[in-house]
Amino acid sequence: MATNSYFHHNRSEQNLVEDLTVESIKIHGKDMIYLPRTTNNKDDLFGEDTITSFEDSFFIEMYIASVDGFGGDGDFISKFGLEIRDTVELIVAKKRFQQESDMDRPREGDLIYLPLTRGLFEIKFVEHENPFYQVGKLYTYKLSCELFQYSQEDIDTDQSVIDGIEDTKKEFAYDLELSSLNGSFIFNESVTLTNGATATVSAWNGNVLRLHDVTGTLEVGTTVIGDTSLATALVSSITETTVHIAGVTSDPFDKNDEIQLESNTIFDFTDIDPFSEGSYADIIIDTGIPANTFVPLGSDALITADGEFFVVQP
Repeated sequence: MATNSYFHHNRSEQNLVEDLTVESIKIHGKDMIYLPRTTNNKDDLFGEDTITSFEDSFFIEMYIASVDGFGGDGDFISKFGLEIRDTVELIVAKKRFQQESDMDRPREGDLIYLPLTRGLFEIKFVEHENPFYQVGKLYTYKLSCELFQYSQEDIDTDQSVIDGIEDTKKEFAYDLELSSLNGSFIFNESVTLTNGATATVSAWNGNVLRLHDVTGTLEVGTTVIGDTSLATALVSSITETTVHIAGVTSDPFDKNDEIQLESNTIFDFTDIDPFSEGSYADIIIDTGIPANTFVPLGSDALITADGEFFVVQP
């Protein structure tokens, strides 16, 4: 049966509903800051980018559909410590979103700053058909968002309230060029300078010492002393790097570095043959065979390296 020819969804009705939707969100919604995600080096195989950044932002009003509070798993204690997995559903008008941005629609992975709770939420899914074609047209996007977990993304939006989130999660390292070296510094050990400043070793390559978690002032001409290694050296120059140390925290229960150092003692990867339990043969014969050549030798294995080969006994 054909539809009634006297009732059709005309453009004026659609514009009226759209204007009413926009006005309702302006009245009952909240001003929020939208942060588009910038892809810098996308891996086409895995479909991800390990160095994404957020370099732009714009204000837009949204309606909080989660009127009963945050959803999700909430706050709970897991084997990884305290986790906060709040979710929220937001509604934004299609017309207003396209007016404020050069994008056709909100994108999964973009961020939204909610000033009401001072939380930064990541868009997980965008529903574009809810409500479903009122008078023959779609007017809003429904955004399913989850509290954002910072993982070394660059956030430079010129919005101090947002950029401060990154600043509290990272710390830039300092490179100290050394002279008059005596001993070797140890990764993650604390060091003390003769002027009273303290820091933690991030890296050490022989004549350049990288430090983070600096307390006090690093000064050229002072002597740095390793608290554990007792190594000493004179500071010749100091350079502030753009390398940041993520996740620096004063939490007394944070044992990540200690766990990493302890795990490094489980396997000794400098051992030539860590799995033979001592049956590795010390037979070395110079054959002149090119390096990295495998030659079968009966039931034994013949492996060459740098023109020499090692016989592994069966």
